[in-house]
Amino acid sequence: MNDREDFTLIGRTVLRREDSYLLRGLGQFLDDLPEPNGLIHIAFVPSPYARASILSIDASAALALPGVIAVLTGKDFEGDVKTFAPEIVIDGYREVRRPVVAVDRVNFVGESVAVVLAESPYVAQDALELVEVEYDPLPAVAGIEQSLAADAPVIHEKLGDNLLFKTRFETDGFEQHFAAADLVLEEEFRTGRVTGVMIEPRGCMACPDPVADNFTLWTTTQIPHIVRTAIADHLGMAESALRVAAPAVGGGFGTKAHVYPDELIVVALARRYRRAVKWVQDRREDLLTNIHAREHVLGIQVAVNRDGIIGAVRLDVRTNAGAYPNHPYSCTLEATAAVRMMPGPYKIRNYKYDVCSVATNTAPTGAYRGTGQPSAFLAIEGMMDRIGRKLGIDPAEVRRRNVVRPEEFPYVNVVGVRYDTGSYLPSLERGLEMIGYDAFRKAQPKDRMVDGKYRGIGICNYTEVSGTGAPGWRVRGFAKMPGFDSSRLVIEPDGRITVYVSQADAGQGHYTTFAQIAADRLGARWEDVNVIEGDTSKTPYGTGTFASRGSVVGGGTIIRCSEKVAVKVRRIASYMLDIDPERLVLTKGRVCDKDDPVKGLSLRDVAETAYSMNNLGLPQGEEHGLEATDYYDPPMVTMANGTHVAQVAVDPEDGRVEIERYAVVHDCGRVINPMIVAGQVHGATAQGIGEALMEEIVYDAEGQHLNANLLEYLLPTAMDVPDIDLAHIETPSIDTVAGIKGAAEGGVTGALPALANAVADALSGLGVNITRVPLRPSFILEQIRKARGQVPG
Repeated sequence: MNDREDFTLIGRTVLRREDSYLLRGLGQFLDDLPEPNGLIHIAFVPSPYARASILSIDASAALALPGVIAVLTGKDFEGDVKTFAPEIVIDGYREVRRPVVAVDRVNFVGESVAVVLAESPYVAQDALELVEVEYDPLPAVAGIEQSLAADAPVIHEKLGDNLLFKTRFETDGFEQHFAAADLVLEEEFRTGRVTGVMIEPRGCMACPDPVADNFTLWTTTQIPHIVRTAIADHLGMAESALRVAAPAVGGGFGTKAHVYPDELIVVALARRYRRAVKWVQDRREDLLTNIHAREHVLGIQVAVNRDGIIGAVRLDVRTNAGAYPNHPYSCTLEATAAVRMMPGPYKIRNYKYDVCSVATNTAPTGAYRGTGQPSAFLAIEGMMDRIGRKLGIDPAEVRRRNVVRPEEFPYVNVVGVRYDTGSYLPSLERGLEMIGYDAFRKAQPKDRMVDGKYRGIGICNYTEVSGTGAPGWRVRGFAKMPGFDSSRLVIEPDGRITVYVSQADAGQGHYTTFAQIAADRLGARWEDVNVIEGDTSKTPYGTGTFASRGSVVGGGTIIRCSEKVAVKVRRIASYMLDIDPERLVLTKGRVCDKDDPVKGLSLRDVAETAYSMNNLGLPQGEEHGLEATDYYDPPMVTMANGTHVAQVAVDPEDGRVEIERYAVVHDCGRVINPMIVAGQVHGATAQGIGEALMEEIVYDAEGQHLNANLLEYLLPTAMDVPDIDLAHIETPSIDTVAGIKGAAEGGVTGALPALANAVADALSGLGVNITRVPLRPSFILEQIRKARGQVPG
């Protein structure tokens, strides 16, 4: 199946059909949907404290405001909505449940303490200011070390400390192998806290069915089926009574791949008031309360021989989970990702890790593009450079000596993850060639100073987890993560095709690529394929869109479904033409004899027979209709890979980092649409540049969020993102349908370490040690001045 040469549309650039309406402003986002009569608008009263007891709430002034319907506190939801928590089954995890609205205690700035219901969003916002809440502030903890301190305030008293998750792993004989190496290098790396900052903040609207006791929830989600299951579980309602639908979604990046308390609240209120209920988030709420990510501390020890070959790795990872576990992944998502993905493309056979996640009085953390992988590769790729500097071996050569080579596939890594195929060494060599690595190194002076700036080059050679199936989620403890995705494909009576798929588009180009896939497998015009997704009432159950699942699992199920339908098309056409079905092929909208294409029928001809739209009958025993349903559970993981190489200049006068050249080699197996894959790589790389050089959510020691606005939470602009020299290597998977691998997250995963290593290389002549991101100008300038013996400021 994976070595086919009969692809006609798969592998071709087709212009995105989405752009024709999105670029003209015709996309229907949540706040564009028609508002039902009697709509209730809600707003959340946020806590100004990171940790405090709620003593009293006085809503009398707000209730006196014309247009205010009610002000509800956490106690008003008790009995309607169960306390909120994901279902996690893994050793070392400790469950923490939260009310959807705080009852007695708040645990992070922005946590909701009351809900205002009003006739308009403007009245709701005005009423927020009139709700008087009396708090008793309590000591708070914001950072990882602060949370782990022996005298730290305990956020969830029933636990006795602030550990939410802790686990370890060790290969047999690890200590002996570690001790046998020639030398040990040790470092601690830190990543800043970031968030998705989608162009469209979140929002949701719940509408009661006017006839039955059913509800529709419109929500800006990447996981509609999982949202429906969670709401049904927590509200005690039948899943069949709830439809969850995603309108056009303005970016997701994992931030919208969670279940949030507001989604439960709007459905609960629609059920209580029998009126539609709507909430739309503003940017401050986005930055305060949406899922954050990263903020990891990684202590790594690498035992290495004098030839640069790694003998063993010891990794200690600590992650900041925030005040509560996110739903549905909990704090185990990033923690397990970082330690399980660290081996990357390298032959590390002796490995020990300890990992923990701690509670703090900050917003919950969870999935964001790359999850724990950018942090893991910041550590291991940073150590590759340190090995080279210590032993006098070029950093690229260190990677060559440790990488899994082409002839060694399939390869099972040290934590049991199978790499079925990959281009780890060819990608590295291609990236070095594209950027002119050897020439740059040859000309590079020891002090790195060229034309008044420090200039350096950095590499990241990485693997990219994608398309995780049910076994991959179970091993990480996610009890209610299906892993599979599904599709239903129908050839309509007019011969056109409708594909219903369990995923949810958030701007990736699903409506184009999924149409390409179905058209390719059914020999149809892609313009004749209509794709429907993001609606639980129309699509079969599935996991949704995150973690680079779209092409691997969504595309895989559509291929399988298309082939089921194609078999029936050939059977009916065989009967109509009196030709052996094995001789029939589907091409250019027709079913014809492969040796005599004149003998054939259009898809419409066959469909009319299947739906009894002509005077012809069906073969004996054949059912009417042309459709099939497929559920596809992919392998545990599907591993893509790539290489980023960045060349930078650091200004010694102000600490600014300029990216002068940037090369990416990406291998996502079978490429479906090269233009869309390039867009994914470019966009993810831009996000990685932001995370490496500027983006960071900052809390003070008392848990106050200091930059919940886009003036101070800096994002990369077009001026910050260089031209990216991009090349694709296609190494099709032998384990997935059609050899497809994921493409969405490698840009972030590769950019962060490549840029950190490039800046470290540029400043290596000064002896500056780069161990953290983001690399803001103020931080870089401080390091330069310290290295020069100058007084900062």
